[in-house]
Amino acid sequence: MDDTGFEVFKLFAGPLVTVGLAWIAGNRISANWSHRQKHREYSLAVVAEFYRVYGDFFALWKMCNYTFRDSKSDPTPEFIQGLLDRATALEARVEALLLRVASEVTLDKDDERTLGLYRQGVQLLRQSIVKRRILGWISSEHPGYKAFKVLSVAVGRLMAKVGAEQAPNLDRAQKQMAAITSNIWSKEWLREFAKKPETNQTTDAKLDQVA
Repeated sequence: MDDTGFEVFKLFAGPLVTVGLAWIAGNRISANWSHRQKHREYSLAVVAEFYRVYGDFFALWKMCNYTFRDSKSDPTPEFIQGLLDRATALEARVEALLLRVASEVTLDKDDERTLGLYRQGVQLLRQSIVKRRILGWISSEHPGYKAFKVLSVAVGRLMAKVGAEQAPNLDRAQKQMAAITSNIWSKEWLREFAKKPETNQTTDAKLDQVA
């Protein structure tokens, strides 16, 4: 290649290399943005499902209050079964959300406690239906009601982390799920947030049935 040819080559090669590098960089940036966007959409979908669960819980709770306290007629067995079906389906959705958090978010002990106690609060509704009585949160100052609201906000924050950070390894994820679903939270809920009549002390056997 003579000097003229070499100069021509340099004239065209420089811009081509620049364009090529820009194309590679642009594709990489686009891929990274797309990846982050998909994770963001996943996180938002999880949070949206949690909000729906929260709303469905309160709708069912109000229905139970009407059925067991305000209605002028006794509910039929079929109606009670319908309430129970809704409550168990609600719990199943909560369990699925808890599995997602345990599998995809690195939790500390306080996080596990928050999720475990929230799970117990959700289960109270099914238990009240089985006993055919209202949940018992008759005031905004009831310790159980206040605790459930506080826990719900904290759980919502944890749900927002699903898909937004690196997932824990398998061993840690399994231990987190085991900790969240432990029976110890049923005992703590009753000890800290349930109003128990002084004449009716709850036994350990009954406590274990809450989980």
